[in-house]
Amino acid sequence: MSCRRAVGFAGHWGIRALMILGLALATSRAQNGSGQSPSNSGPQNSAPAEPADTENPPISGLDQPSLEVPFPARSFLQLGAHVSESADSNVGESSSGSDLTGVTRAMGSVMLQKMGSHSLTAFDYVGGVVYDPSQSPNVGQVHQLDGEQKLMWRSGQMTVRDQFSYLPEGSFGFGAYGESGSSSLGLGSIGFQGGTLGAGLGGIFSLGDFGSLGQEPRIDNTAIVDLNQSLTARSSITLAGGYGLIHFTGQTAGFINSNQITVQAGYDYQITRKTQIALEYGFQQFKYPNIPGSSFATHVVTFVYNHRVSGRMDLTLGAGPQVTVINNTALFGGANQRLSVSARASLRYRFPRTSLSLSYDRYNTSGSGYFLGATSDIVNFTVSRPLTRTWTGNANVGYSHNSQIETGLVAALIPSTTTSFQYLYAGAMLQRPLGHDFDFFFSYQFDDQLFNSTFCAAGPCNTQSQRHVGAIGLNWHPRPTRLD
Repeated sequence: MSCRRAVGFAGHWGIRALMILGLALATSRAQNGSGQSPSNSGPQNSAPAEPADTENPPISGLDQPSLEVPFPARSFLQLGAHVSESADSNVGESSSGSDLTGVTRAMGSVMLQKMGSHSLTAFDYVGGVVYDPSQSPNVGQVHQLDGEQKLMWRSGQMTVRDQFSYLPEGSFGFGAYGESGSSSLGLGSIGFQGGTLGAGLGGIFSLGDFGSLGQEPRIDNTAIVDLNQSLTARSSITLAGGYGLIHFTGQTAGFINSNQITVQAGYDYQITRKTQIALEYGFQQFKYPNIPGSSFATHVVTFVYNHRVSGRMDLTLGAGPQVTVINNTALFGGANQRLSVSARASLRYRFPRTSLSLSYDRYNTSGSGYFLGATSDIVNFTVSRPLTRTWTGNANVGYSHNSQIETGLVAALIPSTTTSFQYLYAGAMLQRPLGHDFDFFFSYQFDDQLFNSTFCAAGPCNTQSQRHVGAIGLNWHPRPTRLD
């Protein structure tokens, strides 16, 4: 047995032993404190809600109000540790993979919120190591970092935001796995004021990393500066500009790197206390460093309607024309323009015990490393509720359909006949607290990726890749440390 294999084997079983020891300790503490009523001790419940002046932000801005019960605003620091063991039917996400593989994850997390009289600093990080015996090397890394800095004044605010991730596969659906799931660990779902940090970084600001073939590590990063300014008691303007990139670090599979510049401006008008309308203009420019001289730009105008019942319901509808200008001298000898439709719709509702959200978006994206641009239709659905006094359940479904914009230009791993793909994930998780500082969870997720033609450039191959993942995990999250 080689030294590397021995170290990996020891680390693998060391993590499993740590899980068993932690479960035993947490169970003992839960039994000792059985006279106390358990509570959902996830990090979301420690985060305060938005201040009153942001309970109904402009709908053309990047912030969404929380539908959760508000907490007093305060500064805090919270640390966490997370271990899990999963059984994966197709960890390489290949068309023919069907071998069951055990994957172990050990991660740490930190959440920080610092309140000032006219400022807010919010930060979360989760990252660690993944042991996967089917990959080479066996040990990989996972990292995600979200941060924002708000400067607020009586009639508006300016926010600087950044989202960074280093993942072995596409980010769409990755955070739905129980071991990095929506209510236990995060990877984009750790809550701060108003809910998810950077919850508004979707739409035309999204990097659109919707698919994955094989374990190909990638860096996704989006940096945005946005401004909200009230003009009158009923009207306001918003302005946002951002830069994003997707960079595949290995380049063993021939994925396409992309850079993205995005600008959005909007005018909002509040018709009644519960109803807003807005007119938005958005601009996107995509460039591809792997293929010099190839780029495209998008101009989109959207009319948006919103009806909001504070703390209970939020409905948004929007649509408008979208003009795509393709610049590729090799194919077109100049610019080529296309007219299409951009749209979005979302519904969030909080019942006494159940919270749900449903959204649909249609806009241009980078192409997920497969294409030089794609028109993407994205649907997301989530629901969560307490099932018993101690058990909480949640489920999520995501679907994306991506149609190629620049025909004939695709990643090296798929043939030119491939012009579209769709990706579906569906998962569920059960979570139970163990005392004040621990909880454990069970989760399951199904993935399905389907291309309109074979996605192998050579050799026999299918058009579909499916995956089943079941996991069990343990989270440690002590009470937050007050910083004020």
